[in-house]
Amino acid sequence: MYKDVIVDSICSDIKKARDNAILASSIILTLSAIDAMAFLSMPSTQKEVQKEDYIGWVDKYMKTAPYQPYQYKGIDLYGARCGMLHRYGMVSALSEKGKCKVFGYHNGSEHSYNPNIKKDMVMISVKRFTNDFFSAVEKFLQDIGGDSELKLRVDSRIVSLFVIRGRNKKIIQ
Repeated sequence: MYKDVIVDSICSDIKKARDNAILASSIILTLSAIDAMAFLSMPSTQKEVQKEDYIGWVDKYMKTAPYQPYQYKGIDLYGARCGMLHRYGMVSALSEKGKCKVFGYHNGSEHSYNPNIKKDMVMISVKRFTNDFFSAVEKFLQDIGGDSELKLRVDSRIVSLFVIRGRNKKIIQ
């Protein structure tokens, strides 16, 4: 079921949007997918994912190449999530308060960040960002396989994630 829901549905939709140059959708889907991964892994006592769960999942799993000028921080991605999902923009309440960096997005291959020019602004490569998320998902899936408590939490919650069954089958009307 993990593969059906996480890889074949969530990751596949992100990749299709990105590969078809529907960049805003691929960003929004990725930021939302992080929310879903945080939901799956949050403590068993919780019913809803919290800001701290999102930040924690990012800090644990989202990594980029060490030579990149920007390394992901959970608070920055949470601010980006809030900006895109609540305002359909780059700015969030967190960034307005100076608590996180602002993300701009581009279609190149590398992140761009120069704190000497603008310390609170990062230009994120959409392709690198989505690929880094796919790698994070792989690490998360490995952790599920090696952690029985995490597996129980994920098993109990994955059934509530959105998925379209029979995606590759022709729908007859």
